[in-house]
Amino acid sequence: MNITLLRPRGFHTASVLLLMLGLLLAASFAKGQGTVTGVNSRIMKGKIVSSADQSPLPGVNIIVKGTSNGTVSDSDGAFQLGVSGPDDIIVVSFVGFTTQEITIGDKTNFEIILAPDVKQLSEVVVTALGIEKDAATLGYSQQKVLGSDLIKAREPNAMNALVGKVAGLTVGASSELLGAPQLVLRGETSLLIVVDGVPVVSDTWNISPDDIENYTVLKGPNAAALYGSRGRNGAILITTKKGSRDKRGFSIDVNSSTMFDKTFLTIPKVQSDYGPGEYNSYKFGNDPFGQDAGFTTNKGFNQNDYDVWGPKFNGQLISQYDSPIDPATGLRTSTPWVARGKNNLQNFLQTGILTTNNIALSSSNEKSDIRVSFTQSYQQGIVPNTKLNISNFNISLGYNLSPKLRIESNLNYNRQ
Repeated sequence: MNITLLRPRGFHTASVLLLMLGLLLAASFAKGQGTVTGVNSRIMKGKIVSSADQSPLPGVNIIVKGTSNGTVSDSDGAFQLGVSGPDDIIVVSFVGFTTQEITIGDKTNFEIILAPDVKQLSEVVVTALGIEKDAATLGYSQQKVLGSDLIKAREPNAMNALVGKVAGLTVGASSELLGAPQLVLRGETSLLIVVDGVPVVSDTWNISPDDIENYTVLKGPNAAALYGSRGRNGAILITTKKGSRDKRGFSIDVNSSTMFDKTFLTIPKVQSDYGPGEYNSYKFGNDPFGQDAGFTTNKGFNQNDYDVWGPKFNGQLISQYDSPIDPATGLRTSTPWVARGKNNLQNFLQTGILTTNNIALSSSNEKSDIRVSFTQSYQQGIVPNTKLNISNFNISLGYNLSPKLRIESNLNYNRQ
């Protein structure tokens, strides 16, 4: 029995076309594989750490210069990247650290150490929500001032040093000793002062300018969102200094300054040729309304008329209001008529003095840091018998329980 198998028309042609298409795809794939292998001829590996504490840096960008070929370091700071040859240059960059360019050469394993970039770190600010962000990405106005810039010309009050340093902030220094300065930010006077994240309700005389690392002025309600209605007009965040060390394992800072205040630059000039009285006559002697005064009672003058057009100071003898009384007659005796109030304001004032002395000891290691500071400030006012003596003691402790958990303690003692 003969069995004939029937197949549809065109089946042979379709099979041939499918076979040819498969061969073309295979050739194309093989060609593409050869191109990738040609560009990335070898794999380089490495680890990226910080120069400060040798800790691994995750999220660092590593890219072959002039190409789009790159990768990112993992949580342990490790990475691997395909390169074409020893002449390739990789660019290693990370926010807050100095960018490095490294030529591959014949090495395959790298240990890259990145150093912190101080200029970039100064552009990172702490917002009211406690989050570090790039200053250029914030949607509200803020301004940061370094504490080291404000102790060159010292002020006894930490807030007075912000005069002319922050746009929109007006600082009115009080003329009274221990008087609180008036802070006006964009027309608002009720500002919140925050020291190391803690709102301060006492006056700012308790803070030594030598213990301040930086000031951050947050402007407007959006900037001070964390503090609710208390920060609706803006806030001034003060960050104090923490422990640090040098090659010896610790550091000592000593500061001393003395400033003098020569009272007023100019004092209004007043005449000192004529004394009190009327019509070239003195009227406050024994008989202010009679002949001793030089005029009669019907002119209506009295001792409340205190003009400065009395007799000219020539040393003549006149019975004055403070002349000695003669026991025999009960009348005041005559005394020389001379100017006794010439330059009285200038003679009354004295040179003001402000001396400040500070010593700070600090140390730190991989997990902890400590800083102890003592500041003594003495101020003598331009008015006699006005002076102020302030002693401030500060100790700051910090301990890193883990890379993400830190405990800090700050004790401040102020005596005035």
